Amino acid sequence: MSKLKIFTAVLILAVCNALAIPFKVETVKEGAGDTIRAGQLIKVHYKGYLYLDSAKILAEKNRVLDSLRLADSLRLANDLGSAQVAGVTQVDTTKLLDKASADSSAAESAAAESTESEGQQPFANSYEQGEPLEFTLGMGMVIQGWEKGLVGMKVGEIRKMYVPYQMAYGENSLEGIPAYSDLYFEVELVGAEKPMEPDVFPKNVEGLKWREAGKGLKIYDEKVGSGKPTAIGSVLKTHYTGWLLSGRKFGSSKDLGKPLQVVLGAGKMIKGWEIGLDGMREGGVRWFRVSPNMGYGATAYSMIPSNSTLIFKVELVSSEIDESLAESMDFFPDTTTLTFENGPEGLRYAVIKQGEEGAEPAQKGQNAHVHYTGWLTNGYKFDSSRDRGQVFSFPLGGGRVIRGWELGVQGMLPGEKRILIVPPGLGYGSRGAGPIPGGSTLIFAVEYLGQD
Repeated sequence: MSKLKIFTAVLILAVCNALAIPFKVETVKEGAGDTIRAGQLIKVHYKGYLYLDSAKILAEKNRVLDSLRLADSLRLANDLGSAQVAGVTQVDTTKLLDKASADSSAAESAAAESTESEGQQPFANSYEQGEPLEFTLGMGMVIQGWEKGLVGMKVGEIRKMYVPYQMAYGENSLEGIPAYSDLYFEVELVGAEKPMEPDVFPKNVEGLKWREAGKGLKIYDEKVGSGKPTAIGSVLKTHYTGWLLSGRKFGSSKDLGKPLQVVLGAGKMIKGWEIGLDGMREGGVRWFRVSPNMGYGATAYSMIPSNSTLIFKVELVSSEIDESLAESMDFFPDTTTLTFENGPEGLRYAVIKQGEEGAEPAQKGQNAHVHYTGWLTNGYKFDSSRDRGQVFSFPLGGGRVIRGWELGVQGMLPGEKRILIVPPGLGYGSRGAGPIPGGSTLIFAVEYLGQD
């Protein structure tokens, strides 16, 4: 990159910095109670505006940037030896850049003389939307100007915040917010939950009264809750903290200030959680000791090394059954409670919902329509037509799907639902496919909807 181009880029940034407003916070209405701090879940109402210092400032900014872009184009023309670019012959771009630099100084002076009330263009209003914005302060969920400007507020307090573009969205543009936009906000703190006490890793974790809950999973009930036990299809809200066996914490809902919501049996949690949460009661506190085969296995994450044994403390805040949700989802089946038939070539299947009696069964040559969900045996969901909201269609017997499907769907009645256990030889074999490792036995929930 030439020195001239570097100078151009630096000057463009200097122009934007010169025109940026200073960060400023003003309290226009006092609040009451304790001041908020990082880690608290808060609710705010706000109005957001583009901060337009004046038409003159905007015109200066655009004029300077246009001059710089033209200078850069001419510099490129000179570098390439082009005779003419956009109708302009060879020029001394250094002089043009000098002029742009002078324009920048003029723009900076104009910005210093501007007043804060000359123009504000609204882009957001939570009052009009009817509900406040909820987030955890200090977790990077909002712009830097908010993270800094909201600290110390009290419930009921209203603040004005003048946020330069560097503490807002920078050079990025959003709907209604151009790049390099300075912003102005009026923010009212309408609610704040008390900071949660962090969970503590046990001094003698191996000394807890663990009991086996499956191969690779141990659980210990610190507190038994009340009410009905959780079951497949329950919508659960939990507070949790997770540690490595060494005691190093890698995650906690309490740090975010709000519980984690999950659906039991939906296949979106590690198997240790799917099994560990089953049967808990509201208010209960349960510890999980999750071996790699019940956790993330050989997969490594930012704070979780591969083949890690994990410790979780989980508190069940609430549990309820959403009937409509349960009907529209497939849940990872407890294969130990189902009666399986031995199908051809090593396939096993269990009918969990009967089809229409007397209807025509699925057979080769027909275009079959199904909804399905597929899991690995550890409960990891790798695909689902229900999640996409789209029925899957394929020619039965046409070789377009794995052999286990060709055999497992044949003979199903419209409305029938089966659980298929597909050995590797009828699935993706030793090679695997995408998120499916080689040699994997697969579990499918398949609902046959009919044929063309």
